[in-house]
Amino acid sequence: MQPKEQTGNRGQLAVQAHEVWSQEQWRLFESQNGRDVLDATDDELARKVTSRSGRRVLRSYSSSFYAVTRFLPQAKRADVEMVYAAVRYPDEIVDTFDLSASFKTVLIDGWLDDYQRSAQFPTIREAVAAGIPATLAGLRDVLRRNSIPDAYYVDFITTMRRDVSPRRFIDWDDLIENYIYGSATVVGYFLAHIYGASVDRTIDDCLRGARSLAIALQLTNFARDVADDSARSRCYLPVDKVDMDGNPLVPLVLEGDPGSIAQAKLLLAEEAAVWYERAEADLSAFKPDSRVAIDSCHRLYSALNTRILQSRSPFDRESLSFWRKLSVLPRSKYWRLPAAMVLER
Repeated sequence: MQPKEQTGNRGQLAVQAHEVWSQEQWRLFESQNGRDVLDATDDELARKVTSRSGRRVLRSYSSSFYAVTRFLPQAKRADVEMVYAAVRYPDEIVDTFDLSASFKTVLIDGWLDDYQRSAQFPTIREAVAAGIPATLAGLRDVLRRNSIPDAYYVDFITTMRRDVSPRRFIDWDDLIENYIYGSATVVGYFLAHIYGASVDRTIDDCLRGARSLAIALQLTNFARDVADDSARSRCYLPVDKVDMDGNPLVPLVLEGDPGSIAQAKLLLAEEAAVWYERAEADLSAFKPDSRVAIDSCHRLYSALNTRILQSRSPFDRESLSFWRKLSVLPRSKYWRLPAAMVLER
């Protein structure tokens, strides 16, 4: 479950987030994306086509993450945009499309089959010509160039498939190792390989920091979505959590009890705060040209998590105001945001 902002207004930072796309919108998007790739005259242009389409997905779904990625070098930014698009679509199958569980599983399985088949083709254009979705062809190109293990995306898709019929989690360790690993940590690993390690650190140091930050971001996402998830018969709070009277919280959350939802949000945000603190210790492991974006991401979502901790409203989906978002971003880089709005289409 990746960060997304379903609605927005012109006071929000850098970009107006659009409504969540329907299944038909995604189909049309992918169809046009494929045609544009096939029209490309060389592989470099095909890469630009897919990265531009990835940027469109990111701009539409997450104004905050879009903003922080503007602080990356252009080549790394394009790769991150491609990764985001490739993880956004399977997540939307599970979370958004109005389909039966069995048909969602069919779509997820087909997407995984296409991903695995994409390994047969050395270029984006050849993959798309063979019927591979352009988003997956673009992702495969990113993975090859950055030496990212194939298994990460397989683990991600496998977790999305399981989430069609979500299960309960015993405790924090169970949630982190058996759900967050596949839904968020492996995505952090993608980005760690793209960002790269500084000269005095190793990729393992980067992966450790990426894991901590991914866990924190996912827990914040869970905290924001407790009420919405409850309406869909989902709850990511571990079942060992109880209310002040010793009653298990998860059944109460699923019943829509306001007090239990508020408490669940608080517990998830408190656990997220632990992981934001752990992540901070490894931010210096990444290459200097990536640190501004990573640090901005850490500060922005940590601030959002703090807002959740301070809120006692069970049904509000907390967000940061334009000025609060701006306050946690580096002032020397403000110019990149309006420039991105004008130039990055």
